[in-house]
Amino acid sequence: MATDNHILIIGAFDRFNYGDLLFPLVIEAQLATYGHAFDVRYFGIIESDLNALGGKPTDDIQAFYRACRESTGHTSVIVAGGEAVAVTWSSLLLALSSMFKRTHRFHHHLNKIVDLNAFAKRKLHGQTELPFVFTASDFAGVDRVIFNSLGGSEIDPATFDRFGSLRDKLRGVDYFAVRDQATQRNLAEQGVDTHLYPDSAILMSNFYPTAQLAERVSQQVAEYVAQNRHRYLFFQVKNNHAKANEQLIARQLDAIATQTGLHLCLCPIGKALNHDDHLALQRIAPLLAHPNTLFDEVTIWDIMYLIANAGVYAGTSLHGAITAMSYAVPYVGIAVPKLHSYLTTWGVDGINRTVPLREIHEGVDRALAADRTALERSRNRQIEAAQASFSYIQQLVFS
Repeated sequence: MATDNHILIIGAFDRFNYGDLLFPLVIEAQLATYGHAFDVRYFGIIESDLNALGGKPTDDIQAFYRACRESTGHTSVIVAGGEAVAVTWSSLLLALSSMFKRTHRFHHHLNKIVDLNAFAKRKLHGQTELPFVFTASDFAGVDRVIFNSLGGSEIDPATFDRFGSLRDKLRGVDYFAVRDQATQRNLAEQGVDTHLYPDSAILMSNFYPTAQLAERVSQQVAEYVAQNRHRYLFFQVKNNHAKANEQLIARQLDAIATQTGLHLCLCPIGKALNHDDHLALQRIAPLLAHPNTLFDEVTIWDIMYLIANAGVYAGTSLHGAITAMSYAVPYVGIAVPKLHSYLTTWGVDGINRTVPLREIHEGVDRALAADRTALERSRNRQIEAAQASFSYIQQLVFS
């Protein structure tokens, strides 16, 4: 169907990281509920096709710039979510260039000699000072720029001094929704007003009920859930948190299995740079005394289904915890500041903070004792709030 409503969605969809791949799915599904005709395209830094894993194929950044310049009709850009405010070109190049990655430990010193962001911008043919920070005035064919579900709980104030146009660019965004109170405070201190709403991924249970997910998952995952539904702990951890802590983690997981009788399900959520969950879990699994199942090659549907049917979720992943929230599954957030910020903003009393690795067992005890009605109320409140945010977005994107 021909339409004058064009939506360009940009983000980190060109790599396998569960949370990033969720954003375009949920955004498109929610916008479709309003009954307007629209077409949508997805963009990353590079061209990619993660459809087999549940993701949306992306065009590259040069195709994005062309679409922004040449689009006709009513065109909106949605920066899909995540830590997009502070993402630099150099951090993106790290994920794309093995040679640049090898110099990573020297970047602090190199930055004193050469502007690595400017260097990476040239290498990636960027046209804006920061990859995901721009306004409609930067592109001839764009009418609106919308920031959806952004996080910035750890934004360094020095970032605003380093990138002189950042404040004004953020002030010029047509709609700016952030996902936690710490991010909102950090930006307010820089004179940037935002709207506080839950991460849009909370809507996933609306669009992907467990009965529908069951038709999308692998046979291995389907059989595992059928045998263990609500009787397993879903566990995930980022590689850099697990390093040198494998024995500690294994002891915590074994203690949980001994006390609760829960089976141990180990499943990676992120395989992108700085996540590498699979490497951590591969080292932890052989140390466990209790029966466990280690998943490796999984799709986003496998991950979603496993968390939705778990007895409890524990991990470092923000979107792992948000998935648990969406399906009203008890959750334990572990040792990640942005996850802590989200839980303190939207979490249920008693489990609304992260725990250090040595307290995973205690965290699971509290999660299992959480009131199930409270989990459902929290889920419903977040879904209602996320829908309220989209009611503003749809007014901007549909002409």
